[in-house]
Amino acid sequence: MPARLIIKYLGGLKIVAAIVQRDASSVSRWHDFIPAKHQQKLLNYAREHGIDLRPEDFFYPERLQSLMQEQRPPLSKICKSRVVDHTGETLQP
Repeated sequence: MPARLIIKYLGGLKIVAAIVQRDASSVSRWHDFIPAKHQQKLLNYAREHGIDLRPEDFFYPERLQSLMQEQRPPLSKICKSRVVDHTGETLQP
């Protein structure tokens, strides 16, 4: 479960796959835990982009669950991607 939560928190399979330089199908097979060799890449990316991701989040997801209930995941900060978040929100002048 921590893997799925972190993937969602960071913006989804395609974004995480780009960060760790793997295809999305490989990332989709991470059911419980993210492989150790990719955890540091995700932590570095989060730090560089002002995303609150901590080493303990990979094993104890309660803090992330709480953060995600309080606010939307930081999709706008993730990466220069072609992925668009269609949430139905509209911009107001």
